[in-house]
Amino acid sequence: MTRKRRTYTLLLLSALAPKASSRLAAADGMPEQLLEPFARSRSDEEFHDTGTAPTPFSETIPPYDTTIELLRLSADIYAYRGLSSCEDVIRAGNANATKRPLPYDAACHLYEHDEQDTQVMVISRPPPSSYVAVVYAGTDDFRNILTDGNIVFKSFGPELANGTHPLVPPSNPNIEVHAGFNNAVFRQGLYYRVLSAVTAVLDKHPHYQLLTAGHSLGAADSILTAVALSQSFGPDRNILCINFGCPRIGNRAWRDYVNALSNVGIWRFVNSVDIVPRLPDARFVHV
Repeated sequence: MTRKRRTYTLLLLSALAPKASSRLAAADGMPEQLLEPFARSRSDEEFHDTGTAPTPFSETIPPYDTTIELLRLSADIYAYRGLSSCEDVIRAGNANATKRPLPYDAACHLYEHDEQDTQVMVISRPPPSSYVAVVYAGTDDFRNILTDGNIVFKSFGPELANGTHPLVPPSNPNIEVHAGFNNAVFRQGLYYRVLSAVTAVLDKHPHYQLLTAGHSLGAADSILTAVALSQSFGPDRNILCINFGCPRIGNRAWRDYVNALSNVGIWRFVNSVDIVPRLPDARFVHV
């Protein structure tokens, strides 16, 4: 069965979280119009299928509160540019309200902004939120990356010294993704540092949700990370990815592979006038 395409208008979420929408607007030229809020009074349970047949996790609409939380984190991470550690993030948030401090009960386990301009943080929140999240930001020159005529495909995941790619499943050897997106996550061991931080949290709190999120290039990074984490943790660990303004990432073999993962839920929110989700060229497709 082919997974239904799940693309939603980002302006709809902008109405629900005006502060977050203004930050995303500043980062990516997004219009500031707001629509009327939807489903504000609904409980999370109302978003789930009420039939007798169980809905696969990949097809289960994510809770409202979780979606808004990840929207805000995807916007707030831009305020941490120029910082280099969790300590910097916490200190800056406490000292300067414009830095958008982390949620009051959140713990920061990893924050990096590396020489590739990949910006990522791993945070967790205790009950009732009960999650560990990997959140990525976009980059300043992202449109240049997308329109570069030298865009090429690359095998998914890190490449070992012997030329093999451990995250490419033997049953799907032809899956390929945008080389630049792949490098942003897997070059210089970044993914394994993210994995180590996430594993440390889940070892202590195995019931926590595992979430990924991001905007623009960060949205692509969040999907690549979610799929990699599904291999690292196996099919019994559900992973929810909510992202905003995501470009096309890989080839059709990649799309078919990801859409068949029942434990990975990927939900894309798109501004109807944003060019980024329509790039790169037609060789690339969305999951």
